[in-house]
Amino acid sequence: MEDYGFCNRVFHENMESPEIDHVGLAAIAMEQTITNATSTHEYISDLLRRTTEKSLRNVLVACENAFGIVESSFGAAMQSFHRKEYDDMLKLEQVAPRAQASCETSFTAPPSPPNPLAERNREMRILITMAIVSGKAILKL
Repeated sequence: MEDYGFCNRVFHENMESPEIDHVGLAAIAMEQTITNATSTHEYISDLLRRTTEKSLRNVLVACENAFGIVESSFGAAMQSFHRKEYDDMLKLEQVAPRAQASCETSFTAPPSPPNPLAERNREMRILITMAIVSGKAILKL
């Protein structure tokens, strides 16, 4: 994991009991990914309303689209999770890393505007990884 402390904190702050299985960990990771993606999507929309700089606006539009994809793929994955269709859940989740990365890399392409999403992108990348890894653990059961 990229940031063990972050992962540990996310799981422990959201566990209902100290004993939890892979399915419970996957549920936490997915819920936190959806919450973070929704919050970041709203934040990007707010930044777009307030930003006039063209290069930043272009990047924010790309990120708004990217986080929309993360939200929708994890929303659909959560539905599969509740139906215990874990193969389908994992396929839906695996769309998210590329979408999230497209937002991150948009800030590195010239002209490189300041990145107001650096920490949000880092957390999103970790949460997506947590969800995918815990989803794969369910499939190994």
